[in-house]
Amino acid sequence: MSSTARLGLFLLICLPCQLSFAADWNAISKAPPVITALQMQAKPLVVSADKTGWARIPEMLTQRGAVIYMPDGEHLGVADIQVISDGYLFIACNWDYQGNQSGDWDKDAWDERKFKTKGWDKLTKGELGGELIRNNNRVQTVFVKRVKKGDTFRLRCNKYDPPYPILLNSKP
Repeated sequence: MSSTARLGLFLLICLPCQLSFAADWNAISKAPPVITALQMQAKPLVVSADKTGWARIPEMLTQRGAVIYMPDGEHLGVADIQVISDGYLFIACNWDYQGNQSGDWDKDAWDERKFKTKGWDKLTKGELGGELIRNNNRVQTVFVKRVKKGDTFRLRCNKYDPPYPILLNSKP
């Protein structure tokens, strides 16, 4: 097979995959779920100078008026989520070192592999249009999943920082 034919075959196979995901952002933003997150409150996901705020936010999240669930106060690194209605739920996690293993918190921690085996899709920097970074310079890995009414999740990625649920605004 010639290199031109191989390139054509590659484009035929791979290009629709890339374009179809980009087109899905509109569908995803039209279907945000309703959730509750124990001891967390929904706040607009915006850049702020606050020490617990966000230094950088990906374009796809800012364009769609994303909200992020942040801890009410002192938090133990767990996100307890209940899904009230179907939709696409995003989760932001960070696995930087946050302390030793005392308290056995690490036995409940989800890694990237566990998210994938449980049906979550990891989004790349390219798909998101940038990185999600806290003001403490912790880069977040972002996952997305279509969740159903009645689903519950108890998620942990680290000792102190919880996984952050993110919802897109259905009317950007």
